[in-house]
Amino acid sequence: MKKKLTGMELFKQGEQVFAPCVYDCMSAMAAEKSGFPCMMLSGGAIAYSMDGQPDMALATVDEVIRIVESITNCTNIPLLVDFDDGYGESPAVVYRNVRRLIRAGAAGFTLDDSTGFRGFERHEYYAANPDEVNPVTVDPSYKTIPRERWLAKIKAAVAACEGTGCVCIARTEAGPTYGMDEAIARCVLAKKLGAPMTTVCGGMNDLEMGKRVAEKDLGWKMWPDVIVVNGKPTVELDDILGLDFNLVTMHVFEKAALCGIFKYGLRDLAAKNVVYSTEHAVSYNLF
Repeated sequence: MKKKLTGMELFKQGEQVFAPCVYDCMSAMAAEKSGFPCMMLSGGAIAYSMDGQPDMALATVDEVIRIVESITNCTNIPLLVDFDDGYGESPAVVYRNVRRLIRAGAAGFTLDDSTGFRGFERHEYYAANPDEVNPVTVDPSYKTIPRERWLAKIKAAVAACEGTGCVCIARTEAGPTYGMDEAIARCVLAKKLGAPMTTVCGGMNDLEMGKRVAEKDLGWKMWPDVIVVNGKPTVELDDILGLDFNLVTMHVFEKAALCGIFKYGLRDLAAKNVVYSTEHAVSYNLF
C-alpha cells in the first residue's frame, strides 16, 4: 500500500477536492476506484448502515474509530471523518479522542458545536422539551453549545493535530438558530485558533450565501453536501472554488448501493433465480 497524503498535503496541492461520503470498506474502495482523490466518513451514513436508524448520535467513539481503521487499512486515498462534537464535553477528552482518530489514519475531521442531541433525535427532544428552547431562536432543532465552549474544543483539537498533517475542520451549526453572522463569527475565531478549514452547516445553500460567508471567513472552507433542486445543482463547483471552498462533499454511494440492492433483489426474486444479478455483476477485480 502506497503512502497516503495527509490532509494538509492534499489541500496544499491547490485543487478543489470533490469528495463522496462513505460508510464502510466497500463504499470506500468504490470511492477510490471511481477516481475520487478523497472521501468523507459520514455520521448519518454510519447510523443507517450500522443501526438502521437516522442519525441519532448512537455511535460511540470506539465504533467510529474502528470503522476509520478498517477503511484506512484497505484504501490509499485520504479519509476525512465526520467527528461530530468530538465525543466529549471536555477539551481534554476531545484532545485524546482526536489523537486516537489520527492514529487510526484519519487525514482530517470535522468538529462541530452541536449539543449531545444530534440529527433526528434533537428534533424529537426539543419538540418534547420546549422549555429548553430560547424563544428568540429561529430553529430550535439546531441548538448549539456556547461559542466559548466550542472554541475551547477547537483549540484542543488543533493542538492534537500539531505535527501530524491532519486537518481540523471547524464546523458550526449556529446559523439556523442564532443567525449567519454568529456562524461566520465562530468560523473566523476558529481560524484564529489555528483551524485550517471551516464549514457552515445549515443556511449556506446557494452562491449568494457562500459569498457572504467568504467575505469574512477567509481561507480554506468546506461546502457541506452540494445538492440538487429541480434538476440543477444549487451551486457550480467552479463558482465556489473562487471563494476558497476547496472541499465539497456529496452523498451518492448510500443511494447508489440501496438502489442497486433493491433492483437486483426485485429482479432475482421475480425470476426465482440469479440470472439478472449474475449477468450484471461487477467484477471482484474492482477491489
